[in-house]
Amino acid sequence: MQFLHSHQGSRLSTYASRVQGFRYYSIPDSSPKASVKLIAEIRKAIPGTSLIKAREALEATQNHLLNALEWLEKDIAITGAAKAAKLEGRTAGEGLIALAVLSGGGWPQGKGKSAGVRAAMVELNCETDFVARNELFVKLAEDISHTVAFFSEPREGPLIQDSTSEHLPLDSFADAPLLSSSASTATSSTASVSESIRNSIGRLGEKISLRRICTVVTDPLTDPTYGLLMSSYVHGGAARSGRVGALVGLGLHSSALPSVLTQNPNLHDDLSSLGRSLAAQVAGYHPETMRQAGAAIKAIGDPDSSALYNQPFMMRPDAGDRSVWAYLNSWSVQNGLSRNESVEGQSEGAEVVQFERWSVGGSVVACEVPLANK
Repeated sequence: MQFLHSHQGSRLSTYASRVQGFRYYSIPDSSPKASVKLIAEIRKAIPGTSLIKAREALEATQNHLLNALEWLEKDIAITGAAKAAKLEGRTAGEGLIALAVLSGGGWPQGKGKSAGVRAAMVELNCETDFVARNELFVKLAEDISHTVAFFSEPREGPLIQDSTSEHLPLDSFADAPLLSSSASTATSSTASVSESIRNSIGRLGEKISLRRICTVVTDPLTDPTYGLLMSSYVHGGAARSGRVGALVGLGLHSSALPSVLTQNPNLHDDLSSLGRSLAAQVAGYHPETMRQAGAAIKAIGDPDSSALYNQPFMMRPDAGDRSVWAYLNSWSVQNGLSRNESVEGQSEGAEVVQFERWSVGGSVVACEVPLANK
């Protein structure tokens, strides 16, 4: 062992004596250093880009911003595809419900009120609650719901159509260009919905999957005695996404509707407020049906009822202990849309046409009632 140490020491000293007379010079790197300003521009253009990755992109493209952005897009796609394949077998049980109502409907008469309905709700899943609260994931969920609402077309079947039925396959919008839900950046991405999900997997490091979608698309109504408004509500998150989401279609039918619209210019705002309260009721008290089969609807709400119309209207401050059904009838009479608030099944007034409630990882709760000429 002593011989080994002495032998190595003699070799090192001999090498050192041979190179003592040499001078060393550093060879300058020909590639320019990444500009701090351009790094900031890249991180603004592609949120979530790390400093290291932005610098790498600029150095690889000689500080050319557009080329660096293209380099990053390709890198994100390659990384995302590889990570998606690696994480395929994992369980994604967390996530968000995101809603988009691009057009809430209305009725044939009234300035600016004749409009169809265009809305969507999606569930986007990930592995952890930490990623579900990440800004990039929230924006992806909201952008997907916006895209689905924008590209949806009217289909045969129920008013609210979801991907659990044959009417709306889950992959219907996989190849659609992802649209931004933000008013400040209302542009389309070069990536499709499926590509954007794959790219987000590479950036966030978790399995991300689109579990289900639903859409509501109708043409404007032509019968002046009918109206339809679509309302939404989310709980446990931001303004357009959360842990629970609900869509409610509120229908109107009254021969007096044209004259009421003339006399009450605030009817649209009143109905919007009523619709949002109904959506909050559905989200918070998770009814399973509209009416209880084989039982009469009661004027006094039953807190234990799973039927929406039998529940006390908890989300309306002036409802007292009245049921949802009783409140809708009373509201219709007060606004001149109906004559009698005590008759069950009357043909005129306001009624809930359909509702759908989703929670992350939960089952679909949907209910529809027939609406003549809808």
